[in-house]
Amino acid sequence: MQRPLEAIKKHYQSIANAISDQLQIETPNHHVTSGTSRELIWLEVFTNMVPKKFKLEQSVFIIDSFGEVSAEVDIAIYDEQYTPYVFNYGCIKFIPIEAVSVAIQSKSRSVDVVNVISWAQTIYKLQPQLDSYTRLQTRLLDTMKDRAQQLQVATRPILILCSLDSFKTPKRNDEKLTLAKIERNFDFVLHLDEGEQFQVKVNAEREYLEWFKQLNRYRLDRYGGQFVLRDKDLKTDRTLEDLNITGENSLLTFKMQLNQLLMLINNPTFFPHRSYANMFNKALNEQVRWGEVEEMKKCEKQFLLAVYDITGIQDYIFASNRMKENMGGSYIVGQLVEQHFVKVLKNCAGKNPVRVDWETYSKEGDEENNESVFNDKKIEAEIVYIGGGNVLVIYRDWALYNKVNKAFALEVIVKSASLTMVTEAIPFTLDKDTSYVELRKKLMQKLAETKATQTRTKLNQTLPIFAQEPFKGEPITHSKNDELISTEQYLKREATSAGSYFEKFGEQLFAKETEDLKKNKGEDSYIAVVHIDGNGMGVWLDNQLQEAEKAAESDSAFRTTLQTHRGLSLQITAFFRNVFEKTVAQFTIRHTRLPLRPLILDGDDFTFICQGDLVIPFTQAFLKQLEVEKEEFNFEITACAGAAFVHSHFPFELAYEIAEQCCQNAKNTYYKDRAIPNTIPQSYFDFYLVRGSYVKIMDEQRKSQTYLEDQTYNVENLGKLQSLIRSLNHSEERWPHSRLVALYEAYLQDESDAVQLVKSEAASRGYKNLINNEDSTKENTKENTKEERMLFDALQLMDFGKGEGWEY
Repeated sequence: MQRPLEAIKKHYQSIANAISDQLQIETPNHHVTSGTSRELIWLEVFTNMVPKKFKLEQSVFIIDSFGEVSAEVDIAIYDEQYTPYVFNYGCIKFIPIEAVSVAIQSKSRSVDVVNVISWAQTIYKLQPQLDSYTRLQTRLLDTMKDRAQQLQVATRPILILCSLDSFKTPKRNDEKLTLAKIERNFDFVLHLDEGEQFQVKVNAEREYLEWFKQLNRYRLDRYGGQFVLRDKDLKTDRTLEDLNITGENSLLTFKMQLNQLLMLINNPTFFPHRSYANMFNKALNEQVRWGEVEEMKKCEKQFLLAVYDITGIQDYIFASNRMKENMGGSYIVGQLVEQHFVKVLKNCAGKNPVRVDWETYSKEGDEENNESVFNDKKIEAEIVYIGGGNVLVIYRDWALYNKVNKAFALEVIVKSASLTMVTEAIPFTLDKDTSYVELRKKLMQKLAETKATQTRTKLNQTLPIFAQEPFKGEPITHSKNDELISTEQYLKREATSAGSYFEKFGEQLFAKETEDLKKNKGEDSYIAVVHIDGNGMGVWLDNQLQEAEKAAESDSAFRTTLQTHRGLSLQITAFFRNVFEKTVAQFTIRHTRLPLRPLILDGDDFTFICQGDLVIPFTQAFLKQLEVEKEEFNFEITACAGAAFVHSHFPFELAYEIAEQCCQNAKNTYYKDRAIPNTIPQSYFDFYLVRGSYVKIMDEQRKSQTYLEDQTYNVENLGKLQSLIRSLNHSEERWPHSRLVALYEAYLQDESDAVQLVKSEAASRGYKNLINNEDSTKENTKENTKEERMLFDALQLMDFGKGEGWEY
């Protein structure tokens, strides 16, 4: 038996070598022919690799029942068992997302990272639907109703990138980071190494259960909590790493791994015929909307509630590592809705009056004393409120709404270069039965659905004739101070913060450049991105509006609730700004300039960049101040914070993603506490320290530290962590730095014996216990894992407590 197996292994290796040789054949002066030839090579590879029940097609587009279409897919592997047809239009093939199991992108050398990630995102945005009716062996199944019975509720294809690129070219100094970006968007990366040998990259350490959730329950948040899942899935220690074939057998290993994942998908989703029928009906019946337009012209009480949203705000602000560009991006975002939308609305209305001074008549009862769109027929539109990158507007007709849409969409592109505007609207008749709460809820749900399926387009897509700036690969359009920059960079650098909220503090208070955040200028020291978000503010606001609507007289309930919404929106913004100002005041008593730059403070959303030493003391002070100031709300107001400690050269965009994920981890703790009866809500904090230029996926790193319990910090424990960090550096009886490093490295080994050995050696030399009331020789148990975790975190962050303290 040994000889046949050895022959099979050699056969697969020879196939891999043959693939490598064939892929490198170039057609002189005709790259298109070479590209097509490579696709045919990959097509043959995958045809011989997957079970015969699958079909393979070249050059297809994947669609969903919302009318969204992916970018062109070089090779699609799909199953027609429950989707027995493909939408064809001549040579163009459209395959429903519910049928596609694998989507493959074929590239040559020098992969454009931005383009391949954008390609992947056009597939990730597609949304399968559970809206089928089918017969099972034992019963009829309506997937729309029996959602709790479904295991495959939101499938997505396995994404594979095939390339000749080794990702090790001399031109690419950040090759690890480049490959990390690609690996976050593709499940497999097939490429040639520096020796032109066939290689496969995959997250082989991810457990099968995690793969199952990724491929069968992808982004359940898009479905609005419709699924109550039976999680009988038991965790397993099985991973794709178990399928590695020893020796140079990457192709055989890949075949095993890919087919294992196909088994986790097993079957495509039952085809939702009704959803696709509705899609076609919606596209063919746009005249219904125009009927509503005519109806609004006839009826004096017919109005339109519309919402505008700016998407991609965080990515836009943190797209650069230049502080001036971050500040400019933040300023541009604020001005788009606060100034430019107002200007567009006035210009489109022409001589007809519109109400835009919504802040001046935000108090309850003021609607009776002011002319509004409801009591003055001449007023064409009225802004309900502006906040959080949103604008809510009431129109008298569709014509002005459509005119504003076109003008504002153009204004967003012109002023930002890459942001996108999304809008939705719902017609309503103002009468005693009209509910503002229900209408707004329906509108925001409609907006969320539109945003989930929208593709963000970019101005001036890069062509080979364009020179590109090195950071994002955007076309160069301007020259400033002898530096060639893109339109987006130019707009951000030209933007002024004059008139912004942060201007009131004076430019001399906050950091102006990234260098100002460093502990020692000129060095590549640690800085941090911190994201703070209020807990349950949306639910609290909805409850307040419902109570206001119930308490109001039926004839004026709609307008009274609308006014309540205005007042509460301003109250929330004023509250968080007041907390911010008082937190800043605590630190400026002793320091004239803070190594901190606030970038977003909109409603209960707060994001800033600061020196690493300032993160914990400032965040703790902010969360603590929330507790002091919350008396004005009949609501236990709390917030969660996440911080990413990174080197100053680390991409801010990735740092923000990490901070946002940490904030979500803190919120998970908050929600777990809320589920316990009679538990007082608390604020929580979580962080992640990125070492070096390469960031390992946070969840994977934490799973590897099985010895230590994962921990988020409430305000009290965050203070204890800060004190512990200070004691490691400034206590008279502190351990020598070398022993602290040894203890930290022992923790990283994930072995309790190694930790206890370091502690025992320290105890034998008379060093004080690092954790209060701790027996340093005691074996680690469940009872002290939280203290151990705090000590581990303090050791991680001990370098941020060496200099002058920022404690207040």
